[in-house]
Amino acid sequence: MTAAIRLPVAPRPFRDELLSSWMVRVASRYGLEVPDMTAYMAGQRDTLPLLRQIDDTAPDPELLKIWARGCRIDPARLERLSLKFRHHNRPRDWISSARGGGVSVCFACFDADVAVGRDAYIRADWRLVERVVCPVHKEMLRDRCLECGAHLRTSFRLRTGLLRVFCAKCECLLTGRGGARADRADTAFTEGTLTFQRQVERIINGDKGHLALLERTIRALWAPLDRAGAARPVLALWFDQEGWNCPFEARAAVGAPAPLQHLSVRWRVLTLVILGDLFGERMVPMATMPEAAARLFRRAAPIPAGTLRAQGSNQQGRGPDRHRHKTSPAIEQEPSPPMEWKLRGREG
Repeated sequence: MTAAIRLPVAPRPFRDELLSSWMVRVASRYGLEVPDMTAYMAGQRDTLPLLRQIDDTAPDPELLKIWARGCRIDPARLERLSLKFRHHNRPRDWISSARGGGVSVCFACFDADVAVGRDAYIRADWRLVERVVCPVHKEMLRDRCLECGAHLRTSFRLRTGLLRVFCAKCECLLTGRGGARADRADTAFTEGTLTFQRQVERIINGDKGHLALLERTIRALWAPLDRAGAARPVLALWFDQEGWNCPFEARAAVGAPAPLQHLSVRWRVLTLVILGDLFGERMVPMATMPEAAARLFRRAAPIPAGTLRAQGSNQQGRGPDRHRHKTSPAIEQEPSPPMEWKLRGREG
């Protein structure tokens, strides 16, 4: 063991930056990974086993102390970067756990960072489950690499003195420059989705009864149809896409709290659009169920009472496995429905 190290220079975190993004930026400046940088600042030859993983929601206080001391920064400032501090009234399930290191990002934000001469960085609010549109640039977030098509995992590299964000798999630069300009229809669709996103955010941060109703409604939309071995969810009746089956990734959405967390960005977008079309600005059924929504929900297979896991439980119950669509790995490769979904309810 050696004495704790203080870095001569360390970039300061941006106000809206994700904690792990700042740590990666600091480590990248010294050509290290975050666990190695942690061990170096703590004066340990080997990485500290308990501090290898960064919890952006509720970070380990000891980890924050090491980084605050090593980077000569107030520990309280690092604590304010945590998602728990930023969104203290939000249910934990509605903050993305970023399983497998995946992330949703706005390429225009990265380009804007470079345009003003600063490092590109990951925004904290991209981890909110309902966040599918960047409210600054009015562009859809991306959770897949446009080059290799893989679920997006990021890495940082220095380019002309600034840290840029790359796909960790194919190593392509994540940028929106050179892409096709969105037409008016795409812009209108994105702005409409942003309106739905804001309303769902108000529900999540507001009345618990409305939030519970929202979760039940989303589960019903993704529930299989009321016939044995159904491979299509209820919401497939809403748009024209013959032969489309339930995406493989959506199986867990039926039996979990915050069901949107188990969906990719495109399926979250679809869910928000359907909720807005069926229920208007309220996004949930209130006193009277609209007829279009009633026709859809009558086709939903009943969800067993034991399917939903208790919120916050660490139990890996078998509930979601007992109530799933008839899916196979091949279904995961099926194309998503076109963005020109018709904004109207479909007949069952």
